Amino acid sequence: MIKLIGRIYLPVYFWLFVAWLFVPLVVMALMGFRDSNFVAFPIRSWTTDWYKSVLADKEMTASLWVSLQVALISTAVSLAVGLPMAFMVARVYGLARAVFVGIILMPAFIPIVVSSISLRMFIGNIGLSTGIMAIAFGHAVSSVPFVVVMLLTRLNSMSNNLTDAARDLGADDFIVFFRIILPYLAPALFGAFMFCMLLSFEDFTRSFFLGSFDPTFPVLLFAKLRFGFDPGLAAISTLVLFVTVALGLYAERFARRRKLENQGRVTATGGNNNG
Repeated sequence: MIKLIGRIYLPVYFWLFVAWLFVPLVVMALMGFRDSNFVAFPIRSWTTDWYKSVLADKEMTASLWVSLQVALISTAVSLAVGLPMAFMVARVYGLARAVFVGIILMPAFIPIVVSSISLRMFIGNIGLSTGIMAIAFGHAVSSVPFVVVMLLTRLNSMSNNLTDAARDLGADDFIVFFRIILPYLAPALFGAFMFCMLLSFEDFTRSFFLGSFDPTFPVLLFAKLRFGFDPGLAAISTLVLFVTVALGLYAERFARRRKLENQGRVTATGGNNNG
């Protein structure tokens, strides 16, 4: 019975799960090629006019530019805040670390609507007007916990022998950080960068509460959906999906390559020491 489950039921369950995830995306991509103003099957004639029209739509491209600006600013702030926080947590142990980690991760567990309302009230009290900077601030608040976790995981796998050896050879803290620690953290930093970019780009709720007259891409899509779903929305969503997947695959490849390079350096160093 156990062998039967392993050979038949688990693969069937896996492919059903894959279909549940990807079939809606495939349907959306196909709708972008429908030669009609309505979304429906069957597709009797095909066209690429919807892709051309959305790429020429100034309102759509403007919203994509706003989302890109917000993502870049929020990611920069998240990394600038998350990196020293990860170092701080890595230096403490026991109950203190648990308390710090709990406080840092709290924004990730607060309901997003509650977080958005509180952020809207907060920026009003500090005199920050709604718009790109306010949205970037809100996205950074939600991204910092993930940055800290990713960097902390990488720091925990780093051997103290690397920094101790550098100091024994005369390196000061500045050189140790930029020549040893920062290159070792490069895969985690790049992964955190890509994750924050994608997380910010698709964040609708905080963008909706903190935005102004220049909507981000998700907010503009929501506004257009209120008047009906047409193949043009499917086309632009498909383009964004392909770019997102490409960036995700590149990030995975980059992180894997850097990990293999670091392992090769460690192996070479160990071989030289043994020789």
